[in-house]
Parts: sequence; C-alpha cells; structure tokens
Amino acid sequence: MHEAPEKGHRVLQGRTPRSDRGREAVISVVPLAAPWEDGEQEAFEASPSGVFMVAPLLRVVGGSGRRRLFVGRVRVAATGEERPRVTLALQAVWSEAGGWHEETEPVSAADDDLIASLAEPAHGFDGDAARVAVTMAKAFAEGSRNQVLRLRGLRYELERAIADQLAGRSDTALRPLLAAAVELATAVGRARDQAVEAARQGLWIWLWHDGVYLAGLPHTKESAPAGDLPEWTVTHRAGVRHCEAMDAELAEEASRLHSLLNSMSTFAIAQGSESQDRFTLVAGVGAALVALPALVLSLYGAAPFLPMDSFDRVWRALLPIGITALTAAMVAVRWMPGRASARHYAVTAAVVAGLLSVLLLAGVLVPG
Repeated sequence: MHEAPEKGHRVLQGRTPRSDRGREAVISVVPLAAPWEDGEQEAFEASPSGVFMVAPLLRVVGGSGRRRLFVGRVRVAATGEERPRVTLALQAVWSEAGGWHEETEPVSAADDDLIASLAEPAHGFDGDAARVAVTMAKAFAEGSRNQVLRLRGLRYELERAIADQLAGRSDTALRPLLAAAVELATAVGRARDQAVEAARQGLWIWLWHDGVYLAGLPHTKESAPAGDLPEWTVTHRAGVRHCEAMDAELAEEASRLHSLLNSMSTFAIAQGSESQDRFTLVAGVGAALVALPALVLSLYGAAPFLPMDSFDRVWRALLPIGITALTAAMVAVRWMPGRASARHYAVTAAVVAGLLSVLLLAGVLVPG
C-alpha cells in the first residue's frame, strides 16, 4: 500500500494571495521543550533535511473577545525539491475567552486561525533548499516582529478598560483587569525570551553552516571575506536583525506592562482605603439613624403620641425624627468618598423612609 501524501498548506503568500508569492509547505505542531534543553539540535539531528532554520513565533489571532496568543518557535527544514517542512513548536498559548489565561489543551495542526496567520508577510521564493529555508525563516521572524503591534494593541485596550473602571464608566472589577495585565506581561516575557535566543543563536544556522554564523558575530563580521559566504547571507542577517528589533520592542512593552501593574497595585490600595472609609461613614450614618430618633423622643417622650392612631399624632412624632435623620444622611452622602450621584441621594431618602415606616408600624401596633 502507498502512503497518502501529506497535506500541504501555502504560507507567506500574503493576505491577498498572489501566484508569485508564498510556498507550499507541510505544517505540523509540537510542544516546545524546556528552554534550557537543546531541543533544536535534537530536532535537527532527527530531521532528514540538511538545511534547518529556527525563528521566533509570536501570533495574535481571532476577533475581539476570542483572541488567542501563540508563543514559541518556527522550525523550517528543507531538502532538494521537496516541500519544506514547517514545525510550529509552541511554548504557550493564551486565550481571551473568559478573561486572559494560559490554555492547557494542546493545539492541533488543524488550527485554521494559526495556519492562516502564517500567510504574512508575503515573500517570493527561488533558488536551492538553503535559500528557501533561510528566506522562510527571515519571513517568519519578520512576521513575529510585526505581531508586536497587535500585542501593543492589547495593552492599549487594557489601559482603556482600567481608565473606564477608575472613572466609573464601567462596572468591570479591578481584579480581572489586574489578572489580564499579569497574563499579558507573562506572554510578553516569554515572547522576548524566544527573540533573544533566536538572535543569539543566529536562527540556529550554526547547526549546518557555521561559516555564516561566525561571520555574523560582532568580532568577526567585519573581517569575514564576503566572497566565501553564500548569497543568501544578507537574508539571514536581515532575519537576525528582525529578532533583535523584536527583542527591543518587547522589552519596551514589558516595561510598560510592569509600570501598569505597579500603578494598578496603587489603585487597588487606594480603592481598598476608599472602601474602608465609605464603610466607616455608612456605619456612622447607620448609628446616627438609630440614635437620633431616640434623642428626639427623649426630649418630650413618646407616651403622648402612642398609639399612633391619628394623623396628628403621626406627623408630630415622626416629622422631627424624619427631618433630623434625612439631614444627617444627606450630609454623609455629600461627604462620601467619590462622586455622589442622584442614585445615592435616592437610596438615602429610601432608607430614611424605610426607617420612618418601621417607627410608624411600631407606633400603630403599640397597645392603647
């Protein structure tokens, strides 16, 4: 029996596919080994291909409310005229659904959104397997760097949500926003780790061409003879520069997110203090609403007005109590931390009315 041919996907053809852009590739998805393990050398040794490149992977896919954030590496292996093999080694995946959190379920190679994200940036391909693999690695590194802009957009949305919460324009609690900031900071940190390692390793080209790798080192690239290097060396160096730029941009995002976390911690402390002040004030008002009627009644006694079986007795007994309690409550609302709204005053008036209703009911039920 003949084995069924592996299904290929066209990558790097652009958002609007063009016939002269992109390349058919076999795509697979695997988990990324721990960063301290030499997983790329093992992957290269296990691959039948003689050309092997690795680029950082950062992708934000999906629409608002259901976005997912992928962090890891893209491995490209090419041999002769065969279709290149693109392996997505995922370190972590975050999902926006239900609040930003790290997914625990493995991602399959049939994830349409993830595969579709490999369409950009558009690149043309020609030459041998080495040139194709280097160009693909450079393109994937460039695409990951471009995704930093979408990651920055997530931070902008988070900052807007925090501003709305602090200004009272949103009912969202501060705790979920703080959790989202922590998750995004973690994602940025892991993506930056991948960019740093890819730049340091020269996209792992040293696995099969140490001459290009050594020529790219700071202390040797000036003295390296250009004639001894393949023509795609310029493309390789461009890919490394994309990784270095990605590292710098993610470092800025990490700094902004950590500053935001510090600010949110200050906001949370201030909010807790404000809530404590509000509770203390409400408790004081409650005590006043209980004590003031007793103080007013102690001036002239309640016996002459009991039982409250006539309108004359009702208004003479409850009017001084109502005015005193309502005045105290309104003053407390005016001094309450934060901005007092019409709703606060309405609730206060309803509480005072409820207190008077209880006193009226008690007065009516008193036996004559």
